[in-house]
Amino acid sequence: MISAIQTRYNTIFDATIGRLWISRLWDGIDRDMPATRPMLSRPDILLAFGLGLVGMAVSLWGFAQTNRVPAIHTMFDLWFDADIARVAENMVTTTGEHARTSVHPLFSILVYPFGKLLTVLGVDPLAAAKALVVLVMGANAALFSLTTRLLGLPRSVGVLFTLLFMTTASFLFWSAVVETYPFSCFAVMMSLFMMLRVKTAHWGWWLLVNVLTLGFLVTNWIFALIAMAVRLKLKPFVAIAVTSFSLVVVLSVIQNATFEKAALFFNPETLVREAHHTQPGMESRGVLEEGWRPASNLRNIYVTTVVGMPVYVKHAYRRLVTTNQHSGFPDGEVSPVIAVVAWVVLFGMGLWGALSRKDIRLPLIGAALMLLMQSALHTIYGPVTFLYNLSFMPLLILFACLAWYAPYRKIAVAMACTVVVFGGINNERRMQETVNVAGCLSEFEAVKERHTWELIRNQPTPEPSESSTLDIDTVNLCNTKTPS
Repeated sequence: MISAIQTRYNTIFDATIGRLWISRLWDGIDRDMPATRPMLSRPDILLAFGLGLVGMAVSLWGFAQTNRVPAIHTMFDLWFDADIARVAENMVTTTGEHARTSVHPLFSILVYPFGKLLTVLGVDPLAAAKALVVLVMGANAALFSLTTRLLGLPRSVGVLFTLLFMTTASFLFWSAVVETYPFSCFAVMMSLFMMLRVKTAHWGWWLLVNVLTLGFLVTNWIFALIAMAVRLKLKPFVAIAVTSFSLVVVLSVIQNATFEKAALFFNPETLVREAHHTQPGMESRGVLEEGWRPASNLRNIYVTTVVGMPVYVKHAYRRLVTTNQHSGFPDGEVSPVIAVVAWVVLFGMGLWGALSRKDIRLPLIGAALMLLMQSALHTIYGPVTFLYNLSFMPLLILFACLAWYAPYRKIAVAMACTVVVFGGINNERRMQETVNVAGCLSEFEAVKERHTWELIRNQPTPEPSESSTLDIDTVNLCNTKTPS
């Protein structure tokens, strides 16, 4: 049957799209990877497995910090506008609020079976959700390690940059809570791995990558599409793209019928609702206090993702949210300044090195397109850019890796070590600050009324029982919190 469908598709394609100039242009590009590029070996896989365990250990450490304030896992917005309580519930039950499948099309149906299995085995539901995050962050670290080898880095240098990957603010903060983005990051890493793989993968693997990228976050489908465009001719590209989209639609319909309040991602109303989360739109409605600042968004994408900035509390709608959107260097600290300077130099050298890698020029052009599209999206979308940075952090570190191929590679290694050490020190301190600020917020009754998941899910959000003066006092008090 599959053979008959494929034959029919080939006939239709050749009679229509195959005759167009774009087909000839597309297929005329040389997509073969040089045979001289290193193939993954058993030591590479064993090393990746070991680094995956390190990634899991980092995640466990992160959860040990956030567990000091249990409310972080049961309330909204205490952790950079994240919906941790809802996501945790979505991972272990079919009931509750699954409406964010409007933008995370298959998150519930893809993750729930694993969460349910753990709960059946006797694991506490919240602990099960945390365990899945720990596992997937370990997988992200392992995949990145393998990707460094596909870039041609020596193993020792690949280990260094994988450690850099794991000491970024993005990795530390989002491996410590239950959210959708660690899973989205896994799909992104799969796309990068497939794009850089020496041999062209079987179409089934491409289908899986498309389903995962689109299924975990609708805007991340572009990663799989660009990766396929780099590696495949137009005929298989169109076939896999159409098939994967259709499969996601079918699974989404099944999910909608199985999971309570699940939404269909292809509903046009979804796009209208998501427009409300753009910064220009929020500014025009007067709900973005600090205004739309594209330069600040870009700084959050290219700097704060790696070297975290201090957290503070701000008003958002009728809630108080922790954010680092517009904060600068903390007073009296040297480590973040050193880390940022080293990171900027390293990333600049990476761009320099990318220009010299002619053997993988097409994949690097693809990676650059991915990063530029993510930059364009998050220049306008989302009031807290840090919430989304696992979608572009792997790309930043990937380009930083290419500093190895720039002149003065010893300087590149020194800069990478500097970012790991001083960036790690800074990011650990920012983590402790954020936990303390979240703990401060969670103690106020007015905050509990507007942030607690059970209240929001089971009834309309109640009117705040305290005046806005308390909000101002709360902000001032919690913004003074520092690590104990």
